[in-house]
Amino acid sequence: MTDSRQRLILDAALRLFHHYGPTKTTVADIAREAQVGVGSVYLEFPSKNALLGALSRRAHGKLLRAEQEALEMEGRAEARLARALDRRFEGFVSVARLAHGPELFFCSRCDAIRGAHHAFRDRERELFAAFLAGAEELHAPDPRRAASALLRAYAAFAPPVLYAGEVERLREELPQQHALVLRGLLRR
Repeated sequence: MTDSRQRLILDAALRLFHHYGPTKTTVADIAREAQVGVGSVYLEFPSKNALLGALSRRAHGKLLRAEQEALEMEGRAEARLARALDRRFEGFVSVARLAHGPELFFCSRCDAIRGAHHAFRDRERELFAAFLAGAEELHAPDPRRAASALLRAYAAFAPPVLYAGEVERLREELPQQHALVLRGLLRR
């Protein structure tokens, strides 16, 4: 597989999916948009479902990198954690603004996207657990369990709940959520 050809195909697919949606976009449409043959698409991705999974993993990976950058910044642990959770929320929101964007983060009909989302949640939990393990002032004796509880506490600020809610109201409530949850970690 060639990375440049894969990237070309994924970029073309993303443009079409945002415009027409995944169900109305065919592999032939993607090949035409990428200016490659249909066979080339199938050489890189065995199915449209696999292509959707790759796009979803790419979107989730970008979000994980943003969270990790925030956790690695200078400052108090509480502020870094709040910054990572803010980036998480804004990353999900930016995808929601795109037509058919939320389907790349959460789609109950597509096994590949559902699998990518589950893998993301596992990697995200591990990222936060590693952070909590090194942040003594947050008092998380069992970092994995604390990371799971933390992410569950922020479920309304992530798909699928976020995509059904009022984004501006949730954006206003996010600092209150931080005050309740993160300061609670500090007081434990």
